Amino acid sequence: MRAEWRANTWMAIELLLVSVVLFVLADKIYTVIATINEPLGFDTEHCYILRVRELSEAAPEYKKYENQGERWSDLLTLKERVLARPEISDATMSSNAHPYNPNNSSNQLDIDTFSMADAPLLVRRVDPDFFKVFKIEGANGETAEQLGEILMKERIIPSDNALLRKAGIRSLKNLYGKQMVLSGQDTMTLRASFKPMKYSDYGTVHGWAGASMFERFHPSMMGFMEGISVRVKDNMDKDFAEKLMADADKDLRVGNWYIASVDSFDFIKKEFNRNSVTETRNVIICALFLLVNIFLGILGTFWFRTQQRIREIALRMVSGATRIDIFRRIVGEGEVLLLLVTPIAIVIDYLLTIYEFTSWYDGYFSPMHFCVSALAAWALMAMMIAIGIYFPARRAMSISPAAAMKTD
Repeated sequence: MRAEWRANTWMAIELLLVSVVLFVLADKIYTVIATINEPLGFDTEHCYILRVRELSEAAPEYKKYENQGERWSDLLTLKERVLARPEISDATMSSNAHPYNPNNSSNQLDIDTFSMADAPLLVRRVDPDFFKVFKIEGANGETAEQLGEILMKERIIPSDNALLRKAGIRSLKNLYGKQMVLSGQDTMTLRASFKPMKYSDYGTVHGWAGASMFERFHPSMMGFMEGISVRVKDNMDKDFAEKLMADADKDLRVGNWYIASVDSFDFIKKEFNRNSVTETRNVIICALFLLVNIFLGILGTFWFRTQQRIREIALRMVSGATRIDIFRRIVGEGEVLLLLVTPIAIVIDYLLTIYEFTSWYDGYFSPMHFCVSALAAWALMAMMIAIGIYFPARRAMSISPAAAMKTD
């Protein structure tokens, strides 16, 4: 009995350590899957960006502007010509704003009594049509058109989770009507917030890039403009870029402004996500590799443990025990050991979580995240124990009791 207790103690310690490791793996996999399945907050299907450039002073066709107003007027005219094309439904100008954009800028936006001095928001500078092109919606059900109107009046619209990391506030709806202060100077009123946008398909709206704001695009931002983003009508994507560039020199040159190239957002998305796809694939492969090794280790442990009990199994069979009785007892012992160490493992898992040793997602502690990861770790352990015992026990019971009881 002392030897059996000693063996069970070491087995319990092994199960405890493996349970904690499996929790960390389950936590990582949960984070990856949950992040990928988060709503994007925008739609780039049928969208393209027209790269707009200006002629240099050395160009024969160069136009010398008397003031910036003329330059801005020509740019607006170019946008109107683009929008007039029959295959285009919406068009927008922006700076550091379109989805899958590696260029970033930030600014301080204080909301009500919450100062964001140490947590500036990502800034997306857009014109009112941006919401229509990328189908962005308000957190309170506002349409893209309504968001555009509010942007024209208030200049700023923050994401609904702008205060999540700063103050733990998940939504700004209760703060509508309160004051906002941009850069500690300009005062506006919070009229709406938009559904958070992901930075990439593999980023989370709960991260640093999820807290952002739209600022109205201004003529002074012309030099930082990334181009004119457009949404093409359904079933009109075929050869869109080629047809537009064929007409660019004739119809889409206004003053010094011209269309240099056209990129599909499908291409932009693929290139932007390339590194994230590789990293995610590597994480999944490593996690699966560790799971297989853990499974083989548990399988080997219980296989050896069951093989050592062949005589005991034979004796029970001679005593009239059925195969089901033997399976129930042997598997039950392993599962009982797991149940005994599970509360201790959960305490350790909780400490790892609140001290942020696990993957960061949806705040430093999310009950759903924790429970799913802990349950997954326990279920995997229970399955590994059952499989690790089933096959050697089945083999042991196929040996005749006389042969099993025979000494070497």
